Amino acid sequence: MVGSLLQSLFDSLQKAPSATPVQLERSEALITEGDVSDTVYLLIDGSLQVSRVLDGVTAVIANVDAPGSFVGEMVAMGGGSRTATVIANAHSELIAVSMSDFGQLLDEDPTLADLLVQIALRRAEEGELAELLANHFGLVDEDTVIATCSAVRWHRLSAGDTLFSEGEPSNSVYFVIRGRLATTRIDPGEGQIKLGEVGRGDVVGEIGLLQHQPRSGTVTATRDSVVAEMSEVTFLGLIDRQPRMMVELFLDALARSKSPRWHSAPSTVLGILTGPGISAEPLVAALQEELQRNGEVRNLSRHHVERALDHPGIANAEPGALEEVRLGRFIHETELAADFVVIEVGDEPDEWARRALRMVEELLVIVPPDIGVGEVSRLEALASLESTTPARTVVVVSRRAPTPTGSSALRQALGASRVVHLRDGDAGDLGRLARVITGRANSLVLSGGGGRGFAHLGVYRALSQLGFPLDLVAGSSMGAVLGAAIADRSTPEEVIGWAEARFADSLDYTIPIVSLVKGERIARFARERFGERDIEDLRLGYLAVSTDLTASRIHVHDTGSVVMAIRATSAIPGVMPPVPHGNALLVDGGVLNNLPLDVARANAPLGLLVASDVAPPRGPGAHGDYGLSATGWQALSSRWRKGGPVYPRMSAVLMRSMITASMRERDAQVHDGLADCYLDLDIRGVSMLDFDTPRAVAARGYDAAMPILEQWLHGLESPSALPQDRKIASPTST
Repeated sequence: MVGSLLQSLFDSLQKAPSATPVQLERSEALITEGDVSDTVYLLIDGSLQVSRVLDGVTAVIANVDAPGSFVGEMVAMGGGSRTATVIANAHSELIAVSMSDFGQLLDEDPTLADLLVQIALRRAEEGELAELLANHFGLVDEDTVIATCSAVRWHRLSAGDTLFSEGEPSNSVYFVIRGRLATTRIDPGEGQIKLGEVGRGDVVGEIGLLQHQPRSGTVTATRDSVVAEMSEVTFLGLIDRQPRMMVELFLDALARSKSPRWHSAPSTVLGILTGPGISAEPLVAALQEELQRNGEVRNLSRHHVERALDHPGIANAEPGALEEVRLGRFIHETELAADFVVIEVGDEPDEWARRALRMVEELLVIVPPDIGVGEVSRLEALASLESTTPARTVVVVSRRAPTPTGSSALRQALGASRVVHLRDGDAGDLGRLARVITGRANSLVLSGGGGRGFAHLGVYRALSQLGFPLDLVAGSSMGAVLGAAIADRSTPEEVIGWAEARFADSLDYTIPIVSLVKGERIARFARERFGERDIEDLRLGYLAVSTDLTASRIHVHDTGSVVMAIRATSAIPGVMPPVPHGNALLVDGGVLNNLPLDVARANAPLGLLVASDVAPPRGPGAHGDYGLSATGWQALSSRWRKGGPVYPRMSAVLMRSMITASMRERDAQVHDGLADCYLDLDIRGVSMLDFDTPRAVAARGYDAAMPILEQWLHGLESPSALPQDRKIASPTST
């Protein structure tokens, strides 16, 4: 059936009015990569070689030698420029036909058009696989590339389709040619856990095959994707011929094995959906300008596509129509040519909106702060036209500077995972949005340390004076308490003033049955500062860490009440009452993670991270032998006696005991390079329960941090210059 259809087309085209014979001698070029043409060629006799330039090296991706084969049909149908160079391997005879004649015959037989589309798509996908093998693994040998591309099995996945499931045998490896895939696994205690995501150019499934173990997770497409499956036999044969491939895969596997969670594919295809009173055009232009700091950017909108293709209405081409082939080809070439693609979804529930939603990896829903319920419902309906579930971010654009409220409800109504606040026309805020959505947010991570934590405010002052833009603040215990005020964009002086006014009288002692202090004062001054606002209402990103005593694990506060997060993260066991959270009890984050570098890095895998650590480098030591028992009277009297043993103070023992378990975790994370700039601030002479001198301690932190930060920032080529392949562990959280 297929052969007869192609033969019929072949015979018809030879009789077409535009049919022109073409003679090529060996090494003579028929098509040159990058040229623009609307001509289709039919091979009568001979052999052709198809190649592309990959990183400056010419790689052969196919040979065409079957009489009746078409060359150049995809570009002719889809528009755009030639994606490969075609030269003659030997004397060859062809027929050149114009697109108008070619298209007329396809219009007369839609079945034939569908067949040619499939053939052309396969040829394009094989070229992309060859490019991946060359760029990532250095494979450019002609025979090996052609044999490999012809041996793979192709999968075209719609969003939500499963590539493979946890527990299945690992007998193949998958190369992601287009799209985005998410990996999840089932944990008996936590249910489904998201391990990470992969995108164009990544490899998935290799770990299980190399270790001869069942699949450790389930891989599902989060957008329309194309994946090439390579069998174990083909894969191992390829490694034999290209040992570098094994090295690259081993390095990737090693990075992932350091933690059960990893991240490797920040969003590169961004969708824009705007609410009432928000003009997409200037915002998209400004966002593009910021994104260009990190790579090539292309914009796609309904009007842009129709103008570029000189075809009104093609953006709404019906599925299966020839126009859709041309549109799809144009969109695909746009994505290949760019590091980021920004797609305007529009405000109509039409085919363009559906197509855009199937492509995007993250959807930005941009709204004013006073958006009505009806408009929220309309936007949610538009965002849900397709069954795809791309990540969603709500971007609230304010024309004035009111205190944000109600962000949590808005996030939930629009099915989003986070909220970003912008001031209209503020270039700094647009830069922050670009960094946040591409995984490049600049983070400040603050450790616990009681009164020593006021040194963090000196670090904050130094960063502010040096012009370092903050996008995310994460902390544990005192670091999280102060971090909440920083994340609300308080100035360094405002936070210091707040600390002076409220912290000195924060310990309200009580009968020590549940705890030494009630915790009422801390909750009250936190409520005075933040009211009933949620974490989503803070102007910068914010993460606080507490310890779930019930489940013995970290709890990350990234939504919910700011006051509740502050109380939980600072609930020193025995000193302050635990905080109920459902059936769990939460206490100080310093018990398990006093410097949550992994928590921040999981949210900003490619961003710059500054860590401020005020935990004492050493705990209390023995100064004389007081025996196996001690009384309060003995300890008290020893303060006025000379020459006797020195008794350790209860507060020092308690505080050091609390953070001892997390010190090894901190050292491992620092050793693994999760912080780009690690500040180990030794604030000698300041007790962890000394809350009386915030300004003086902040000044010491400033003096210690400023020269280090100046030297570090001076050494950076650019605040956004980062490794593009950084894979970072994510935290174990609820």
